[in-house]
Amino acid sequence: MKSERDQMVQAISSRLGKRSLYWFGIRGDDARSLMDINQFEGSFSIINRYSHAPLSYSVAYEDITGIRVDLDSWDIDLHLFDESTKEFRHLLLAAMGSANAIVTYRPSQFLSALTFAREDRCLYLGLYAGHQHVFEHKPWVETAVKNLGIPTLNWKYIADEDQIDAEELLKDGPIVVRPSRGSGGTGMAKVDGMDSLDVLWPHGDEFFASVSRFLDDCLPINVGAVVWDDGVTVHHPSIQLIGIAQSTRRQFGYCGNDFRLSAMLEPHIIDEVERKAVQIGNWLRSQGYRGAFGLDMMISQGTVLFTEINPRFQGSTRLSSRLDSLCEQSCILLDHIAAMLHVDAPIRPPLRETLIQAPPAAQLVLHNLADVPVKVSARLVLAAMEGVDPLTHMEICAGPGTEVAPNAVTAVFSFDHAITTTGYDLTPGLADAMAQAFLTMNGV
Repeated sequence: MKSERDQMVQAISSRLGKRSLYWFGIRGDDARSLMDINQFEGSFSIINRYSHAPLSYSVAYEDITGIRVDLDSWDIDLHLFDESTKEFRHLLLAAMGSANAIVTYRPSQFLSALTFAREDRCLYLGLYAGHQHVFEHKPWVETAVKNLGIPTLNWKYIADEDQIDAEELLKDGPIVVRPSRGSGGTGMAKVDGMDSLDVLWPHGDEFFASVSRFLDDCLPINVGAVVWDDGVTVHHPSIQLIGIAQSTRRQFGYCGNDFRLSAMLEPHIIDEVERKAVQIGNWLRSQGYRGAFGLDMMISQGTVLFTEINPRFQGSTRLSSRLDSLCEQSCILLDHIAAMLHVDAPIRPPLRETLIQAPPAAQLVLHNLADVPVKVSARLVLAAMEGVDPLTHMEICAGPGTEVAPNAVTAVFSFDHAITTTGYDLTPGLADAMAQAFLTMNGV
């Protein structure tokens, strides 16, 4: 009998027919789960050229420029006229010369333009950039979610001219300030006192900031899900690692995911996470959204609080998909493609039952913590981590000669055990190993 994964692959392959399937994402390795689909022939990524198997096309933007950019602040739509972007565009146009389908990590003006220019032969498996962009406006989304009756962090939206209102909130303790758009924790800051409020205030063209109380007793949870025409499927949740000094310079920067620790949560918490993901997914559908999305939440005093929606794939997608593959289940990548091809949504057992089957796994991201670009010795970086765990697996490491920009991802490490207890710390020895890994970067 065919596994659920095999059945999903068969449904996708049947609908793709003779079209080649391409991945356009920020990391090439995120597409590894697509190898099960016979039509998968190419990967185009910003960093980390796909190298797990030979493809007709395997291209990374960083190989053209020699620079690995900070993915949380760099956007290809802001570099449309760069010579390197033009070369990248020409390579994609060549690949899209015959019948094809393309799936993307996150919609962009760059890719939308290409798919329109190849509309007669390209099947675009995603939302167009202008449509998806509205779902990245955090105040609009969280206001809608709050109106669904889902507990939130109760963000207040304060005009630049009304900072005195934020000062009133500071009387009850630290606050968090945040711009309306951003990823990976960019622009977010904890404010402890009035003397630093103006310095940390995120000034932008909307002339207001989002402000909430800082909660120091929360467990951060991330989950991926997919909106179908007729349902919502939810995938492995993880404890999200945030703001770890040995991983990132950003106070709320994304540092990785611990799927092992999340599997140990109380069943009723897992049930609540799943219910909220389905409820929010249904709201997204009512607004015309289809495909993959991520959901950040926090557990505070036994209550699951909504934090934000990521209307795209996520940093957790690659490892989540690997866990599904090991369990012979359809992953978020396959679900997304099937949903965009209008396959009927599958009926699956409760999420807490799915978690029992998954092996323990976690991942940790090492960013460039220096103020200047660095080059990386993969051998020395991995050796520093293997001193703590000999079974450490390294992925997405910058290649020899590539300059890694400040804050850019240097490498991602995978483990078969829990690596955090709170989402804001690392297990004993791991923090020291990460610090040593950073110090050994320039060993070439």
